[in-house]
Amino acid sequence: MKQVKQKVGYIGLGVMGGNMCLHLLDTGAFDVTVYDLDAAKVAAITAAGATAAGGLAELVAGNDLIACSLPNPAIVREVFTGPDGVLAHAKPGTNIIDLSTVDAETSVFVAEKAAEKGVTYYDTPVSGGRNESRKGTLTIISGGTREEMTAVMPLIETLGGSLHFAGSRGAGSTVKLINNVMSMGNLLVAIEAFVLGIKAGVPADKLMEILPHCGGTSLRLTKKFPAILKRDFKPGFTVDLAEKDLRLAMEMAHRLKVPMMMAAISHDSYLAASASGRGGLDATAVVQLLEGITGVEVKGGTE
Repeated sequence: MKQVKQKVGYIGLGVMGGNMCLHLLDTGAFDVTVYDLDAAKVAAITAAGATAAGGLAELVAGNDLIACSLPNPAIVREVFTGPDGVLAHAKPGTNIIDLSTVDAETSVFVAEKAAEKGVTYYDTPVSGGRNESRKGTLTIISGGTREEMTAVMPLIETLGGSLHFAGSRGAGSTVKLINNVMSMGNLLVAIEAFVLGIKAGVPADKLMEILPHCGGTSLRLTKKFPAILKRDFKPGFTVDLAEKDLRLAMEMAHRLKVPMMMAAISHDSYLAASASGRGGLDATAVVQLLEGITGVEVKGGTE
C-alpha cells in the first residue's frame, strides 16, 4: 500500500527553515509546500521535491499543518495576523508550529488571535544549528503539552532529536531566549579566554587540545571553536540573530525588573559586531572585534 504523506506548508526558507524542509523531504513522509519572499531560496527547496506556493493564501488553502522559521517578532506578527496573513485564510482546525525565536508576548498574541479563528498555534523554537536542522536532531522546546500536540508529533519528532514541552503558550519562547542568553554569553567568555591565552603565548591549537577536558569547557567551545580556528565564519546562526535574541531577552528582563549585567555586556558585544558590518556572518565573528583590539588571531595551525 502506498504511504500517505502528511501535508505541511512551510514559511521561511533561511538557513534553519531551508534545512528543515530538506530533511522533511529526505524522509519521504511529508508532502511539503513552501513560501518565501526570496525566489532563489524557494527554487533551491523545490528542486529537492517541494511545491512552491504563490502566496500565503495558496499555501494555507492546501495545508492543515503550517510550520515556519521567521527572523523576528514583527515578521511573525505580520505573517500570521496581517491583513493577508495566515490567519486571514486558515480553516478552523489548522495547526501552526512556529519554530522561530521570538518574545513570549508575540507568541501569546498570535496564539490568542489564532484561537479566535479556531486555529491552534504553538510556539516551538529550536536549539541547534545548520547541521542539526539538516539531520533532524534539533532540540525543540514547545509552548504546549505532548498530549495536546498529538496531531503534530510526526512533524516534531522528525525535526527534533530532543523534545521538551514547556506547557503554556509563550513558555517555549521564554525558555529559548534564556538558552540564548547562556549560549551567547558562553561563546563570548570562551573567545576572551582564548585571546588572552594566545596573547600570553599559548597557541590556539594547544588551548583547543586541553580546554575541552577542563572544568571551563562548554558546548560553545567544543562545537564552535573548530570553525573559528579555521577562520570559517560562514553564516549559521548569525551575529544579527544573536543580537536580536539578546535584545529580546533584555527587554523581558527590563519588564520584569531583573538585573542582567552580564547579558547586557553580551548584547552590546554582538551589537558592536553588527554595527561593524559583520551582522550577516556567523555569531562567532564577534571574535574579530577582540582580535582587532589585541592584535592576536584565534587561528589553528600556529604551533
